[in-house]
Amino acid sequence: MGRACLVALLVVLAAAFAAPADAQQKTVVKVGVPGRADQYNFEIAYRRGYFAEQGIEVQTVQANSAQEFVAALASNQIQVASGALSAGVFNALNLGFQIKFVGDWAHLREVAGPSDSVAIVARADLYDSGQLRSLADLKGRTIAAGPSPAMYPDVLNQKIFALAKLAPSDVTVRYLAFADSLAAMAGKQIDAAFMVEPLITTGNTKNIARVLERASAIDPGGQLAVLMYSAEFATKQKDVATKFMAGFLRGVRDYYAAFYEGKGKDEVIKLLVEHLPVKDPQLWADSTPGTADLNGRINVASLKSQAAFFKQQGTITGPVPDIDKFVDMQFAEGAVKIIGAR
Repeated sequence: MGRACLVALLVVLAAAFAAPADAQQKTVVKVGVPGRADQYNFEIAYRRGYFAEQGIEVQTVQANSAQEFVAALASNQIQVASGALSAGVFNALNLGFQIKFVGDWAHLREVAGPSDSVAIVARADLYDSGQLRSLADLKGRTIAAGPSPAMYPDVLNQKIFALAKLAPSDVTVRYLAFADSLAAMAGKQIDAAFMVEPLITTGNTKNIARVLERASAIDPGGQLAVLMYSAEFATKQKDVATKFMAGFLRGVRDYYAAFYEGKGKDEVIKLLVEHLPVKDPQLWADSTPGTADLNGRINVASLKSQAAFFKQQGTITGPVPDIDKFVDMQFAEGAVKIIGAR
């Protein structure tokens, strides 16, 4: 090889090695997101570049429910998604849909108290007048149990009935989207509802609804939603899957630092206002923050209990799925090795 050719080759190689690592090495990971305020942990991690730092290019795909995401995960059209557990998800597992539950997206606080982002709320006029002040007072009332049957609110209702010594026939249950539930309470069409933040705070501020009972007092530690991987992503891209979890958990910890420890709260609220549907900074500041495990741990016992309940109710058409086959904590454990335990 002539000297001129050798020099040219070295220049090309030098340019290649000098190119940003991001441009050469990023792995695309498609992530299903609900487009709701409850994706705050992911949003923080995404917008602050924590996935990019791990060599991952995130591409978001929007859908409305965990059941939609499960089908896309099973075919590896997306690699990551979140979702609340439901009879539909458990039925999908029985049909052979291969997905993995790999981390905590949201859970109820383990200790009952005022700091819980999920609650049963009562119509403000009924609460303020003393007519609806306890779970037992729900007898004869109409309550909203979330957007669809056979989801977590039904699980919580069953526990409410047991605590209050009510039969399911003692109440009238309707299924409404959370915002529609608040509107129905304002119109005095329903008396109580399963409600989430920031609508709990909105309802109280506008004198529509008051907190009757925090959900953690009824089902402490209950698993509300999980982070899910496609089986193909979990088995064929383990290193990338672990790095994704490391980025996600950094978002979880930033949220915790902001809303539980007051560190950088204004900056986090600004980010969330910019990228999520709730555009009122004061509402973010006033709402009770959600809870996710700082190390990604899932309450597996809660998943099993929910599956058993749906089977008892007849909404799981096959056997209760073997939950242990679908829970895979290696990625959270690996992520903790990268970013440290909390």
